[in-house]
Amino acid sequence: MSTTAGSGVEVVAIDTPALGDRSYLAHDGGVALVIDPQRDIDRVLALAAARGVRITHVFETHLHNDYVTGGLALTLATGAAYHVNAADKVAFDRVPVADGDVIEVSPVMRVRVLATPGHTFTHLSYVLAAAGHAHAVFTGGSLLYGSTGRPDLLGRVHAGELAHAQFASAHRLASVLPEDADVYPTHGFGSFCSATQAEGNSSTIGRERRVNPVLILAEDRYVSELLAGLDAYPAYYAHMGPANAAGPGGPDLSAAQLTNVACYGYKSAPFPARYLGRRQPAARGSGPRPAGSRHRRATWRPGRRALSAAGNAARRVGAPGVI
Repeated sequence: MSTTAGSGVEVVAIDTPALGDRSYLAHDGGVALVIDPQRDIDRVLALAAARGVRITHVFETHLHNDYVTGGLALTLATGAAYHVNAADKVAFDRVPVADGDVIEVSPVMRVRVLATPGHTFTHLSYVLAAAGHAHAVFTGGSLLYGSTGRPDLLGRVHAGELAHAQFASAHRLASVLPEDADVYPTHGFGSFCSATQAEGNSSTIGRERRVNPVLILAEDRYVSELLAGLDAYPAYYAHMGPANAAGPGGPDLSAAQLTNVACYGYKSAPFPARYLGRRQPAARGSGPRPAGSRHRRATWRPGRRALSAAGNAARRVGAPGVI
């Protein structure tokens, strides 16, 4: 899902189809960095072992609102440095980072921090440079494929301000990065964190300049259309930010049955074991899910269960690419 540019760095997407999200592992053949790891860190550890690399750095683009992060647990398991925005109020030790910081991951890989508020006030993007060239940017919930992250998850009262910030952040990314830089968002593959359904499975800054409404429309029109198009999102989102700020510990990855959790607004709908830090059962296609794609895998309405047309999607590691 990325292009070859001669740097020798491989970026591998780790898909979570049921949530419409992606995490990423990038490595130079010796050491690796991870962006926005999901709760079930066994996938990340297995991928690193398969590639024969050591995870030394973990980066969070923002305090997530749609899942419990595996970032802290992964750093505790590997001894990696955990990079979280210095402005985020968290209850755990981290390496605080801010706009303009540069992290030397290895002699080959360097990461530059860019402040890209919009999805949240403290959202960050990470530019991955190798061999002196900015080959990729991990954009989290900022610039997505043909879309942007939604600006209302911190409350409708902030949506207008954050929508304008999202516009500015997208234009900053488009202005400071080369056209051939690969774009790697966390959201946008059916996620409710996407303002609209994202398009495609890969992109570059150059392509987004040509097709993404945030980079084509005037600011006021982009903001008005973005706010007018926002729809409902799952009630459990309200609990994810505080959980991630508190610092989730290691997950229980033993097999578990789906659990009914009425307090999250789904009444009798099943609540995915993933959010409780438990692995989903191996059976697939076995019933409803409360979250997924608005357009591809599920339809969600407040107080009702969402029926997945694809059933329980397999957890999978996406196709790798060399940048």
